[in-house]
This record gives sequence, structure tokens and C-alpha cells, in this order.
Amino acid sequence: MKHTIITLCIMLIGGMCFAGIDENAGTYGYKFLNVPYGPVSLSLAGRGVFSIDNPGSFLLQPAASCMNDQHLLGITHNMWLADTQANMIAYSFAQRKSHFGIAMRNLDYGEIENRDDMGFLIGNYHPLDIDVTANYAHRVTPSIYAGANLGILYQKLNTASSLALHTDLGLCWLPPVKDAKITLVGRNLGIANHTDEERVKLPVCFELDINKGFCVAEQHLILGGSVIQTLDEDLKGNVNLECELFQLLTLRGGYLLGYDAQDFSAGFGVKYKNISVDYGYGAFNSELNDVHSFGVTYRF
Repeated sequence: MKHTIITLCIMLIGGMCFAGIDENAGTYGYKFLNVPYGPVSLSLAGRGVFSIDNPGSFLLQPAASCMNDQHLLGITHNMWLADTQANMIAYSFAQRKSHFGIAMRNLDYGEIENRDDMGFLIGNYHPLDIDVTANYAHRVTPSIYAGANLGILYQKLNTASSLALHTDLGLCWLPPVKDAKITLVGRNLGIANHTDEERVKLPVCFELDINKGFCVAEQHLILGGSVIQTLDEDLKGNVNLECELFQLLTLRGGYLLGYDAQDFSAGFGVKYKNISVDYGYGAFNSELNDVHSFGVTYRF
């Protein structure tokens, strides 16, 4: 099984290196599935797969949360691009041998003016994207975890709407290196119905994450890196760092590679008893606004 995972990782990296933009790039939609929901993901360059403070980490990697032993409920709010709002509520129940999670997320565009062909205002409409995803993960061997997500999404436009069914499949391997993790995931696999006589494709992507933990001055640091290939985009990557201080304060930061509009991100979290409060910041170029995210997590 270990050899299989290593082979899959090598194949994925090789495929990423030679991948280009898909000839059907214009037909891919539902990009809100790739929004980094929550302050932990946003501050860690869109990842946070292994962060124990990220209740929605299974949305990025279905197998990763299974390694924890915790019971979480989290609510997050993103002040996203162009005055849009991205929200999520996520429930995560991990027992080391298995994990169950469920999350609901939405991207709210607010009121948009509706104009006719002559440019006259004829009213307003309110587009909306909503997704509900459930997760199950299981420990296959002491060093291998597997997980899957199954979700249904609804998109409402001005005069049309659509439904889609999607799944994510993930594997996690603990190599014989202390506090190291390697994961592989295929996300947004699925199918949608027709919208205005056109079937919009889901933004399928393949992602490889490698994380290594360190102990410095009795404090725990996690250094991570990711390689991401979305079918209709160029190859992208990132590096991120999370540092927990005295089990009270967590500092986070990340840098994105290959993104035209983004470069760095940062954030922090504060814990008090069973409650964590987190903040995340993402920097965009001058043509787009910077984004902020806030979240509250309760540990049962």
C-alpha cells in the first residue's frame, strides 16, 4: 500500500509538471468550491489541511482529520472579493480510527443590478451558491488513512439555477519520519445539470500536501508545502507555517506561488478553555481588495 501511494504521488507530480490549461477552460464553473473557507485556511495560503484548529479541513483533504482525537463545531465568515461574503459552518468528530464531518458553505454575492439590452435598469437579482458536504474517513493501516466527501451544491443565477453532485477522494500517509505527513487528493469530481442549455463542469483539481512538524524552544511548529493542479488553470503551489505558543496563541502565515492576484497571507488564533477565536488575512494585488476572515470554534 505504501508503494502504491508513493507511485500515485510520483504520477501526480509528473502529470502536474506537463499539465496545461484545458481546452474547455471556459466551461468550468462552481469556483466557490475552491474558496479558502475560514481564517485558518486563508492564513495558511489556502490550505490548513493538518491544522487541528481547522474544523473544515476535511473539505480540503478528506483523510486528514481522521488522525486527530477531537470533537469540533466551527462557524466562519469571509469578507471575500468584490464585496461578496463566504460563510461556513462545519462539524467534525475525529476518533483517530475514523472521522465523520459535515459542512455547509455558501458564497453570497449580494444584490446585483439587472439591466436590459439597452442598459436600462429593470430590477435587481441575488445570485447565491450553497453547498452541503459530508465526510467519512478511516484508518486503513497504522500509517495510511483514506477518506471521501460527498456533496450537493445549488447555484442560483438571475434567470437560471443548477444542481451538482460532487465528491473528493483523499489518501494520507505517515512516512517513517517523525511528525511528517504526505497527502494526495482529487477534489470536485462530479457532474452538474444543464444551465441555460449548457452543462458547466466542476473545477476538478489534484493536490499534494507535505507537512513536517518541529519542536523549537519547546514550542511546536508545522511547516507545509502544497502543489495544486486545477484542470483549467496553471500549476500552483504554496508554503505555509503554523506556530503554537504556550497552547494559547497560534501564529500562521503563508506564501502563494503561481497566483497572478495573490501573494501572501497571515493570521492568528487565540484559545481559551473550549473556545478558539481565529482571524485570517489574504493580500491581493491593487486591482482587487484584500480579504479578511473570522471564525469561532467550540471543542466539545
